[in-house]
Amino acid sequence: SNLAGFLARILIAQQYGTGAEHDAFRAAFQIPDLLFSLLAGGALGSAFIPTFTARLANQRAGAAWTLAQRIALLTMLAMGGVAAIAALFADTLTANVVATGFAPEAQRLTAELMRIMLIGTVVFSLSGLLMGVLQSHESFLAPALAPALYQLGLIAGATVLSGLGARGLALGVVAGALAHLGIQIPALLRLRRPTPTPADVADARGDVRQVLRLMLPRMIGLGATRLNLVVNTRLASEMGIGAVSAFDQAFAILVLPIAMAGQAVGTALFPSISAAAARGERAAFGASLTRALRMVIAFAAPATAGLILLGQPLIRLLFERGSFTEASTALVAGTLSWLAVGLIGHSALEIVTRGYYALKDSTRPAIFSVLSMAANVLLSLVLARVFASAGQSPVGGLALANALATLAETAGLAILLSRVGGALDGSVIVDGLLRSVGASLAMALALTGWRALAGDGAVATLAAIPLGGAAYLGAAWLLRSDDARWLVTLGLRRFGLHPRR
Repeated sequence: SNLAGFLARILIAQQYGTGAEHDAFRAAFQIPDLLFSLLAGGALGSAFIPTFTARLANQRAGAAWTLAQRIALLTMLAMGGVAAIAALFADTLTANVVATGFAPEAQRLTAELMRIMLIGTVVFSLSGLLMGVLQSHESFLAPALAPALYQLGLIAGATVLSGLGARGLALGVVAGALAHLGIQIPALLRLRRPTPTPADVADARGDVRQVLRLMLPRMIGLGATRLNLVVNTRLASEMGIGAVSAFDQAFAILVLPIAMAGQAVGTALFPSISAAAARGERAAFGASLTRALRMVIAFAAPATAGLILLGQPLIRLLFERGSFTEASTALVAGTLSWLAVGLIGHSALEIVTRGYYALKDSTRPAIFSVLSMAANVLLSLVLARVFASAGQSPVGGLALANALATLAETAGLAILLSRVGGALDGSVIVDGLLRSVGASLAMALALTGWRALAGDGAVATLAAIPLGGAAYLGAAWLLRSDDARWLVTLGLRRFGLHPRR
């Protein structure tokens, strides 16, 4: 799904570059995405999955399915009403919240695109709940394919509907949302759904109240996280044409390794640790969480070095054509290099927060998220000025502020979680972090030498990727990294070159 999303990004960049129309599309996306995150996305999933999974683990499938039906109805009603209000006030939201620096014509286009994409947000609200139900049954194929089909909608918007301009992209969002929902329905129908008993119906009432209680802190936390991006969009809209789309493009590239590591591991891990927490198996819970966090760090550390050192030649190779010019490459690559500083924090946060949610504690992540938002806003204002006075693009200041705030948030949550009943083994995680960072520094030296010898051409850039991976794994092996050894062993087993114990 992330590869499909990357292809969509390439096609959109080729069509619109970092121009005003692309800025309008990315700015219009912020409010629908904020509403989805608040009412349906991660907020609902993090509260719904532990409650739903606990009923399944305790052999109460009837109560679990009754809960799912009631939450689906409440979600659709709430999201439909809020989306209608947002559509009514789209002009005001555009002019005063997300696109204050746009010209009047660009603001009108942004409001129109926002109204179209709010339709997709309502569809996503139901689709997101279906993902939670399927993942709770450890059915991951359809939920994994759903985002890929959504990206195909965007690809259609950038190609088949390109004659409509940015409006075609907005319609592609709606089409992608419908496909996102449709692919999951057959898998849902294959699940066994028992007829609920009167006791199941009675218990579901309490479960609904529990989900809503758990959602409230998560909504605050996610709202703070999404407001970070809304604030960044607003500040970028005042930094000239191309700043909004450049920041968004760079962040989307950063999301690729986050999704491949943190989100992928976190999604697969969440139902099992939720079930372990529900059964009171704290040792198994802590061991799984610690192992997952080390593996994510072992992936994110070299990815950080790779994005910083190879970001510009890779962006030039993949994006620089059509309306995406050399200046666009320089702007996006510079922003990406500063965002990448926080990659370990972003990836690890996906695991740490799920640990809290599995324990049905959404308050602490919400508090840290609000503090992170405040730090990000303050740092953004300060660092944007520092970068501008140093002759650099102020968008880089927004990127560095995001990275520093995320690292601080993740570190604080992880330290606190390690003290909550030993849910994380801090010494084991720090040991893995140091070994992964040390191996990544060795990889960085190898890549720097390679670029000095071979240059930044297409062939040299593509060859640098496996070279960097080999350098990292080799250095990690010498540093006795258990995570690197596990990765190498797993790879050898895939090709039948390593015996299974």
